[in-house]
Amino acid sequence: MLNTNKAKAAYSNPVSKVYFGTDKQSKQPIYLETPTFDCDWYWGFGYLGNKHCHYSLESFQQVSCFGEYRNISMHDALQRDYDLCESLRNPNTLWTFCELVKTAYALKEVAAICNRGGSNYSNNPCKELLKNNEQYEHINFVLLPALFKELDQLFLNGAI
Repeated sequence: MLNTNKAKAAYSNPVSKVYFGTDKQSKQPIYLETPTFDCDWYWGFGYLGNKHCHYSLESFQQVSCFGEYRNISMHDALQRDYDLCESLRNPNTLWTFCELVKTAYALKEVAAICNRGGSNYSNNPCKELLKNNEQYEHINFVLLPALFKELDQLFLNGAI
């Protein structure tokens, strides 16, 4: 079975995006794209945007829209930059959202290392030790889909 088929069996969402909030600066609505399994080997997720902009939550809190570095948490950056959707206005829900997203990004990196046998900067001398298809599959087809389903629940409770 192709990895894409395994991913679709583990997670799917009938909508392609959910309303995330309104950008405080531009006053434009911002949407969060639902996760997709891309190129038959990794999950693409955490993409925010609209027809005028597109960016990722992965490093969002570190750089403002003017390219200025800021040392704040994702939670604080989201509150500062958006009038968030109703469900994310609840502080506990926003903290849970940030926890799920940061955990998913960390697992995505581990899955990539398990798949490639390194961080892809050069030939890793421990490549064969690092490659682990069982871990790669567990992360991509069990753990990440579970996190995505929990994220979906946050938006089902008032954000769509």
